[in-house]
Amino acid sequence: MKEMDALEREIEALKPKVRDMLISSESSKKKILFLYLLVSLGLAYHFEDEIKESLEDGLQKIEEMMASEDDLCTVSIIF
Repeated sequence: MKEMDALEREIEALKPKVRDMLISSESSKKKILFLYLLVSLGLAYHFEDEIKESLEDGLQKIEEMMASEDDLCTVSIIF
């Protein structure tokens, strides 16, 4: 039980750091890739509001992101 409490405390300590990383990312493309990582790791539910805001911002800049992108993997993630 003590191990679970320690993990819970560690998770709670890391959430603000991850949230700051998500918010402070200057590039919309980097935000989208970071969101993809959070979803892939199953952690997206911790950051639903930040994800919604980032996606709304990303959708407004999608043409700009896609215009300079030539990596098919990144294009599929942005799509």
